[in-house]
Amino acid sequence: MQTPENNDSQLILVQQNLRTLPEELIKIHADHVEHLDLSHNCLKDLSWLAEFEQLRHLVLDSNRMHEAHLRTLTRPLPQLEILMLNKNEFSDLPTTMRLIRRFFPNLQYLSLHGNPICPDGLELQPFSSYLRYDYQYYSNYIAQSLSKLKFLDHGMVQRTYQYESFPLKNYAGKPLIQTTSF
Repeated sequence: MQTPENNDSQLILVQQNLRTLPEELIKIHADHVEHLDLSHNCLKDLSWLAEFEQLRHLVLDSNRMHEAHLRTLTRPLPQLEILMLNKNEFSDLPTTMRLIRRFFPNLQYLSLHGNPICPDGLELQPFSSYLRYDYQYYSNYIAQSLSKLKFLDHGMVQRTYQYESFPLKNYAGKPLIQTTSF
């Protein structure tokens, strides 16, 4: 492993082929790091993140992560404000949002570009073109799930819940919502 790039408040360990953060780095940096970039690794275990009590900005781009990896967290990180999970393998929007809301309750910025759940049109992940809901539905869903979120992916969160953007049928052709007449 190469020597990490860091100053007092940031630790950058990009392309180190890490599956978890080594214990010695946790001991040295956990009490003061505010910005942690672990992009382009192979992280499988995130349980050590709870030790980083000053962490405000976390970048986990391109780690082939999916929902199960978030489940390895041991407790919430209420101080975290920025979470970058671009180019991973998150494929279940409701589950991903439940986990993010539980472990990162005060997020203000979230980016999920290039994940199967993000219909961003950026062609970062081949699965994106197969989703049945559009970006407006996706962003509305996330805005409802994360009440403190201000920025999503590439822009400000718009809390305009237009029903036209919600799917009227699920994949089996059954209604997702029931309507009643008054």
